[in-house]
Amino acid sequence: MDKRICLKIERKHLSWYLDSGYSCHMTGERSMFQDLRTKIRGWVTFRGNLKDKIVGVGRISKHSFPSIDNVLFVEGLKHNLLSTSQLCDSGYNVSFNKGEYIVKDHNSLLIFSAKRQNNLYKINLTNLINQNVTYLVSINND
Repeated sequence: MDKRICLKIERKHLSWYLDSGYSCHMTGERSMFQDLRTKIRGWVTFRGNLKDKIVGVGRISKHSFPSIDNVLFVEGLKHNLLSTSQLCDSGYNVSFNKGEYIVKDHNSLLIFSAKRQNNLYKINLTNLINQNVTYLVSINND
């Protein structure tokens, strides 16, 4: 009997593209939603007048980033998109600096930053490390 152990799985749906061209966060990955309302209907139009169906809207919070609300579930969408304008409307401060995309909260604390690669800003929300976390260690030498 052949027993194999998988130590690491990389999934494409964990990566998000930061997008200034669309007004809504979007994903085609249903499993990412903590909460999904499927009575929402409509269409999203992409470049070249291609359209995909909006199946629902909900909250994603299965990562270290604060929960992301009002994310459209778009049937057939191959990439996850974080909308710059929706981040701003949610109270985050977004800025671009020399090939870097920076998102801070209303207290100016860094939420995440992303480097530009191939003219795109891409992040993996599950690998984000909050740089404002304090770790306390207690050592007992007894």
